[in-house]
Amino acid sequence: MISASTRTRVAAILLAVCCAVLGAGALLSAATAAEGTDTAGVVPADESTTTTATADPSDDPTDDPSDDPTDDPTDDPTDDPTDDPTDQPTDEPDDGPFTVSDAVFRWGVNDESNNNAFAPGTYNFLSAGTAPDPGSGGQTIDDNGRWRSTGATAWLAQSGNVRIEKIDSSGAALPATFAGLKTGPDGEPLGGTGVAIFSSHNVVITGGTGQVDPAAGTATISWTGSFTVFYYSGMSFFSVANPVLTVTPTSATITATASGFASSMEDMTKWQPVAPTPVTLADLQGVGTAELGAAKGFTAVAKYLGVTYDAPANGTAQVRTGDAWGAFPNDPPTSYLAFMEKVGSAAYWYSSGGSSDKFKVPKRISISWDSRSPLAPETPVVNPGATTKQPKNKAGKEPPATQPAAPSFPVAQPAGPALPTQPFAAAAAAGAPDLATGPARYEPPVAYALTSSPTSGDPSDGSGQAWEWVLGSLLLLGAVGITVSTPLMKHLKGTR
Repeated sequence: MISASTRTRVAAILLAVCCAVLGAGALLSAATAAEGTDTAGVVPADESTTTTATADPSDDPTDDPSDDPTDDPTDDPTDDPTDDPTDQPTDEPDDGPFTVSDAVFRWGVNDESNNNAFAPGTYNFLSAGTAPDPGSGGQTIDDNGRWRSTGATAWLAQSGNVRIEKIDSSGAALPATFAGLKTGPDGEPLGGTGVAIFSSHNVVITGGTGQVDPAAGTATISWTGSFTVFYYSGMSFFSVANPVLTVTPTSATITATASGFASSMEDMTKWQPVAPTPVTLADLQGVGTAELGAAKGFTAVAKYLGVTYDAPANGTAQVRTGDAWGAFPNDPPTSYLAFMEKVGSAAYWYSSGGSSDKFKVPKRISISWDSRSPLAPETPVVNPGATTKQPKNKAGKEPPATQPAAPSFPVAQPAGPALPTQPFAAAAAAGAPDLATGPARYEPPVAYALTSSPTSGDPSDGSGQAWEWVLGSLLLLGAVGITVSTPLMKHLKGTR
């Protein structure tokens, strides 16, 4: 039979063991919670950004100094100019007269000369050189640039000092191709006869020679070379040779010699050569001392808008209404329109009431003093003046003023709480998933957890686990006390 003292000793030992176990468990729980608190909200190693401390700079420079020191600048500027002239002209030349030996003439004629023609499958375009006789009227040029009737080459991208350039929407000048005559600035198909998409080609003539006197307001520059303007892919055409710029204090003109063949839209069998005729291609506006004294040259508007023309009795009367009515030069003795009446295409060079009247206005003419530093070509206006067609809606259904923005997430999905900024940045840096391998399984990173402790360190929410530390300590002290007190009580009983 177990004595009472033995039972008391066993109970005390068991109680001390229980207190020790509970105290150790409480302390371990508190330590674990503290570690979790310190690491909550930390991005895992594979998603965090590693920062490397910058190494201390070396005491000595890395690169060796050059063997020869640079020359010290002189204290005073040199009195004499440099021996060799610069390649480019200075920005502000003096007002004295100067000679040009390689001036540049650039002209896009007009939009109608870079457009679809009314006859199906035909175009209006520019060519370098003087076109040969096709032999009869009504002939067209094939896709190889040759007359279908004779096989002779009719279209050229370059001939002597003359070349044809295509200007794209960025303003870059590209060598012309025959295929490019049928496309817009960036290769898009040309619009219809009333749609403003043009092939955007320029005639460029180099080698101009002459004299310019800005102070006097005078200039004379002549070019050697010719170009041809084809309409209806060659059914009607004329050539222009050897243009001359003449500027006086009261006027500025571009004259040339025109030639071609007399034709008729009513009688296609009519085909007779027209003798070379002096014509005025353009009367320029606003060319004076400032333009002649410009560093590289000038660009000027050719008079057209508001210019009247009295057509002959058998011609088409000029229409003088609208925003684009006008005419090319028609003053004798070098009337451009008088020559076009002989060729049979005068109505294409003044407002005649057709849908293409707004495309007849001449392009600006550019004169550069030197081909080594020419003025940049004008960037074509993409689809200028085109009518924007609005979609038609059924009666009673008006389109909304603005289209609603598409939702970022499926409508049925409730919006979640805002996520920390850093995880989104890490996810963006990871790149888009590879769609070829199928959708990736979603595994939310630890940093996306929304239950991490706040950064304020406020223990009022229980995240500090202070009570666990206290409880664990008390239980361990209790176990020690029970263990020590049992033999002490026995001793006390024995000495009582």
